[in-house]
Amino acid sequence: MLPPIAYLDFAGRWYGQVSHDLATSGVAQVGEDALGAGAAVADLGARERFRGAVATRYGVPASEVVTTLGASGALFVAHATLQGPSRRLLVESPSYEPVWRGAEALGAAVDRFERRFEAGFALEADAIVAACRPETAVVAITNPHNPTGIVASDASLVELAGALATRGITLLIDEAYLELAAPRTTARRLAPNIVTCSSATKCWGAGWTRAGWLLLPERLAAAASRVERYTQGMAPPVTWAWGERVVTRADRLLERARLLQTGKRELVDAFVARHSSLTWVPPPASSVFGWVRDTRGADLLPKIERGIRELGVITAPGGFFGEPGAFRLGWTSELKKLPEGLNRLAKALELESRP
Repeated sequence: MLPPIAYLDFAGRWYGQVSHDLATSGVAQVGEDALGAGAAVADLGARERFRGAVATRYGVPASEVVTTLGASGALFVAHATLQGPSRRLLVESPSYEPVWRGAEALGAAVDRFERRFEAGFALEADAIVAACRPETAVVAITNPHNPTGIVASDASLVELAGALATRGITLLIDEAYLELAAPRTTARRLAPNIVTCSSATKCWGAGWTRAGWLLLPERLAAAASRVERYTQGMAPPVTWAWGERVVTRADRLLERARLLQTGKRELVDAFVARHSSLTWVPPPASSVFGWVRDTRGADLLPKIERGIRELGVITAPGGFFGEPGAFRLGWTSELKKLPEGLNRLAKALELESRP
């Protein structure tokens, strides 16, 4: 039996059910009318057009692009392609649960390395390599880091990939939020043993398309496509048709995202600074979420659930990312509702203001 994905179960139960959403991490959804006049052409060639659009945007051969249903679908395809019998996955902590649950479901043992608060959640190549075992096949990370929003430099990724390559290990990077920080870029081009995935969901506000992709060496593409066919079947051409529309209009959608986020970060910075038990490593200005620690140390889930039921406010509980005394705070809700949402969250978490 497949193990539960606790975070997605929680999200499926509560997201969209409250008046003040401080949990959602993706840009507000865009409508079809913003993607050009008329319906997208959903014929049998739509998948290839979408693949070509992704390849063009990221400067990779189309033969290295495998289409998937979202980044979550891409992660499962990647694990099924890269993991073998009796192999292990090494994943960051704190971590986005779907990054590693797929490997676990396929029978891989999962080990963890810490992205340390004291180091600003940076990637520390020596510590990561030291945590690898002889059976480690894949190291999985997110960039920007989910849940902190911290962005790893190309230099740090190259260093890590090089150290892993000498051990025959693949570096798998979920780049779901990278377009907000560095448009048109992917770590896939940095080293032969880097595999990346992303989708139209988070940065461009087109999650309803379910259009995602995996970028990997051409020699692995056929195997990955086979996994995609087994697990996702023949996805409707409309997924790829609208996906192409989104990718070819990505720069315009990023400008929309920037305008929608204007004025929000200042409110969030003030919220964290105002409360004596809260601390964080501030993410880049481009981020739409951050990782907030409560130094009182208690599991925040009961208080978060009370906030949902009694106050109509939600944030993402840190326990689902590996740290119960923290929460991932998102600020993609409407600007006019954000101040009241933050006030309600403070009440739900029983936070005290600084003197």
